[in-house]
Amino acid sequence: MTSDGDIAVVPLRTAPPDERPRLVRAITGLQLAPGQEEFVGNPPAMVDAALADPQRHPFAIVTAAGVVGMGVLHVDGAADVGWPDPSEVVLLRGFLIDRGLQGRGYGTSATERAFHAAAHLVGRLGLPARGVVLGVNERNHSGQRAYARAGFADTGRRFLGGSGAQIIMLRAFEHTACGLPAQVGRG
Repeated sequence: MTSDGDIAVVPLRTAPPDERPRLVRAITGLQLAPGQEEFVGNPPAMVDAALADPQRHPFAIVTAAGVVGMGVLHVDGAADVGWPDPSEVVLLRGFLIDRGLQGRGYGTSATERAFHAAAHLVGRLGLPARGVVLGVNERNHSGQRAYARAGFADTGRRFLGGSGAQIIMLRAFEHTACGLPAQVGRG
């Protein structure tokens, strides 16, 4: 579990075996706000796909009140948003906060926690990735603001996804595994 304050990111693959079914059930009960279906997938389908793919690492976003959201860290998945070298970054995808809990800062806090969980995953697996990338629909202004508050920056890259143009945002790890400053996606 990656935790800071009152919100935690709990990776499903490493959750205690007796906790995993409860977390998955809670994730499948998450609801999207009207209009969000075009920006993010269906929670039950996303968690099923992630658990079936060893490159995807789904997580629950948990507070004292329970599961409030979910997301997926996708190793070597950044080609899905047009990133030229998918091994260079981890893709954050399928990120959502339950519709009844939006607007309370969970999105920004959970994005920050997911970034640190990605850094931990990269270190644990010995991956060459040097940052986290995500695609956010250009019409999803609240998502863009939340990601920016969590340290992600617009790379200037765009990708035409199924729901329209995606702004590609990046947050580089401060240091690579060898201690050198990260230079991700430059040039």
